[in-house]
Amino acid sequence: MLDQNTDRSWWMIGAVIVGALLIGLAKVAFPEVFNLVITFFKSMIPKGLDTILGAFWGF
Repeated sequence: MLDQNTDRSWWMIGAVIVGALLIGLAKVAFPEVFNLVITFFKSMIPKGLDTILGAFWGF
């Protein structure tokens, strides 16, 4: 009989695989949503960095 921690590991591996499959299917079914999210985060990165660097460096 497998150890309880080994059983948990297999459940976690299965959950990661199923989650990756669901994300992959959603990306194929709804590419415009993924592109919208990626564009949003790319537009926020420079603003966030300016805020962080401005607070840190004082400019």
